[in-house]
Order: sequence, then structure tokens, then C-alpha cells
Amino acid sequence: MKLPWLKFYPGDWLSDEALRSCSVEARGLWVDILCLMAKSETHGHLLIGGKPARAEQIARIVGLLPQKTMELIDELSSSGVFSLDNETIISRRMVKDERVRKSDATRKMNQRHGDVLPMSKECPENVTGQKLETRSQKPEARGQNRERGLRPTLPQWLANAKEIGWPEADAETAFFYYGSVGWMIGNKPMKNWKLCARTCQRRNQTTTKKGNQPMNDNHRNSCYSPPTYKVMGFARREDWVKAGCP
Repeated sequence: MKLPWLKFYPGDWLSDEALRSCSVEARGLWVDILCLMAKSETHGHLLIGGKPARAEQIARIVGLLPQKTMELIDELSSSGVFSLDNETIISRRMVKDERVRKSDATRKMNQRHGDVLPMSKECPENVTGQKLETRSQKPEARGQNRERGLRPTLPQWLANAKEIGWPEADAETAFFYYGSVGWMIGNKPMKNWKLCARTCQRRNQTTTKKGNQPMNDNHRNSCYSPPTYKVMGFARREDWVKAGCP
């Protein structure tokens, strides 16, 4: 796998006795070879076009004569800087790092999807249990539940009020009230705003039938909606109008 970066350990580079025993030219060539290995299809293997790189190809890439390049490669080889795998120059450290990287990626994948992999191994092939079509319906049901629990917008709230026959003025006042309290009912979040709207609409109908009797503050239900100017922090409607609000 090609990576856009290359791990480099300055401490290991300076403390590697085999590498430090080589000439500066050989060490410089080895840096270029490491970069070519990082770009290779097989990380840590010196391949060009999927085949082992030849000295002539390396010489053209690094800008040296083929004979000089071969001498430097022999110097690196005699010092044990690299290994050979079927005539392919490899970096032992890069191969090891790539193996560790793949192992870590597999381990993280198993941790994230550990509940899925064991089921696929333990479940026999001839099991005739719940159909996949039935399980695929569950996300849709969960999506509907999430939709019910979302906070509605004012157009959605008023459209629902129109469907259930709730006067728009009362519905708008209730919308601003619940918005001011964070769509909470008591100390719990609202789970289904459509049911809440229908409950408020029915209670408002019951209150209207009893007449215009003054409401006792001790008996106000949870759907009581104060006027909009009070919700916005004004004591009187005149102050609300003076502030330039409709």
C-alpha cells in the first residue's frame, strides 16, 4: 500500500552501526532507495513497475552512473544494511512497520465491529430464523421515532395545528413557550411533539368550554402558554410594541 509519508527514526539512523560504517555516498543512496520503497506497491520492497529494480534504473533515478550505483549497492549489501527477497532489495524495518500497521488496523476493525464478526462465524449456514427483510425494517422504525422526537420548526408546528383544528394564534404562542423552555415538559425532554400539540389543543378546547373564568396559577396545566411578549421578557404588551416588535 502506498503511503504519503515515511516513518523515519533519527535515533536509529544515527545509531545503526551497519549503516554508519558505509560511506556518505552510500548512505545518501540508501535514503533515495527508502523513498522508492515507500512509493512501491509492496511497502518496503524496491520494485519498479512491479518488478525488482535494476541498477541501471536506480542510477537513472538518482542521477549516478550505473557502475557507481552498483558499487554503492554492493557496499550497502556487504554491510548488511538491506536484505534480499527473490532478488528484490527490501528494508527489514519498513516491512516490519507495515506488518504492525496492518495488524493494528485489523485489531481496530475487530474492536469496532466485534459484535458482527462473531455472529457471522457462529451462525450456521442452514439457519432459517428471522429474515433479513424483517431486520431491514427496524432502521425505518427507528428513523420514524427519531423524527417524532426532533424539535419542530414553526411551519411544521403550525401545519400540524391546522390538521388537528388548533387555532393558529394559540398554537404559535405554545410554540414560543416550549421553545423558551428548551422543549421540556417538567424536567424531561419532549419525546413526541405531535402528541404534545394534540394534548394542548384538547385541553384548550376544554378550557374554552368552561367559559372565560380567571385561571388560578396553582391549577395551570403543563400546556399553559404565556403571551409572546412575556416569553420575550416584556412586562407589558405596550413595551413590546415600543421595542418595534409586532
